[in-house]
Amino acid sequence: MHLICHAFPAWEGNYVKSTVELMKRLALLGHTVLYVDYAYTWKDFFNQKKDQKQRMLGIRSRLRQIPVDGSGRLYVLTLPPVLPSNFLSSPILFDFVNRLNSLPMQWAIRRAVRILGMKNTIVVNAFNPAYGYQLAGKLGESKRIYYCYDEISAAHWAGKHGPRLERAYAPLCEAVICSSEGLQSKLKQFHPKVFVVKNGVDFAQFNQKVPPPALPVLPEKKDGQKVIGYLGSIDDRLDYEILENLFRHFSTCYFVFVGRVQSEELNQRLRAFSNVHLVGAHPATDLPGWVQQMDVCLIPFEKNPFTAGIYPLKVNEYLAAGKPVVSTRFAPFGDLEQVVFLADGTDFLEAVEEAMNQGPTENYQVFAKKNDWMERARAFEEILQS
Repeated sequence: MHLICHAFPAWEGNYVKSTVELMKRLALLGHTVLYVDYAYTWKDFFNQKKDQKQRMLGIRSRLRQIPVDGSGRLYVLTLPPVLPSNFLSSPILFDFVNRLNSLPMQWAIRRAVRILGMKNTIVVNAFNPAYGYQLAGKLGESKRIYYCYDEISAAHWAGKHGPRLERAYAPLCEAVICSSEGLQSKLKQFHPKVFVVKNGVDFAQFNQKVPPPALPVLPEKKDGQKVIGYLGSIDDRLDYEILENLFRHFSTCYFVFVGRVQSEELNQRLRAFSNVHLVGAHPATDLPGWVQQMDVCLIPFEKNPFTAGIYPLKVNEYLAAGKPVVSTRFAPFGDLEQVVFLADGTDFLEAVEEAMNQGPTENYQVFAKKNDWMERARAFEEILQS
């Protein structure tokens, strides 16, 4: 298959992205993948590194090949800079600006398709319905798939127009693929064919039999002190009442949060506790080292309409390392219920205590291995082929 993945996520970055992981594996399965990178605006342009600026302006080739094993081919296309539009409240103005932006996009994508000799292309639009709608039928594609991995109304950059454009774009596609049953339930309102391919894990990366030679440093940790940890953004999805109860109840434990803090208010709220340590965002290659040092891993999300569609990437990362996971019941968990400690409110404290007493187990690793990204890519491939 020849796939054009018109992605919202940038190819590079300090966190794992399901779109990037799936496209890498689809290329490994022998397909040709053109990954259309995040559309940076002219405002973003000035904050980019020199080589990225040169690609955006076409001084360096916008098209670059990413090495993969086997017969597949993987390319990343850098788009020309576009006009900013997310600040616009008017749907008419927003759509007008994006229609203008779609013209150089269309030219760049079609040119890349010609250079690569791609035929009978399938467009996989990844959480980018604003441009999916503008470019539908204009890239010479034979089919369109909408890939939705989050609740679009909860995305701060897409909350104004995302839900409207998702409703408009989904019916223009042959099928919709989403990452959770919660999203599937919502998207079935707009399309009769909605499939679920849940988030996965780079099992080999997190299932390291021997800890990395240089583990990340846990500042001020005392010998023998139990570590309770969390990977991911520290934002308004977290239940801070549950977390603060944990910090007080397990006052002798060491809490480590690995991820970017979305606001200064949250930063101050967490740093008010002496046993809480925020270490910031780290590259994906560093994450297994952090998880190796955790005794209990947390997913303390609030339960609301926005989190109901989440299948968290971190759950299989934790399990691949053999670590016990304690989570709130924020969404349908399906088969995860057999391996994750689920609790809400004050019961969350007891669940953490139970998980800490149980410790690591190979059962978690056996479960996570079934959810490797390659298995997820095969499921994605099967839907595309059908």
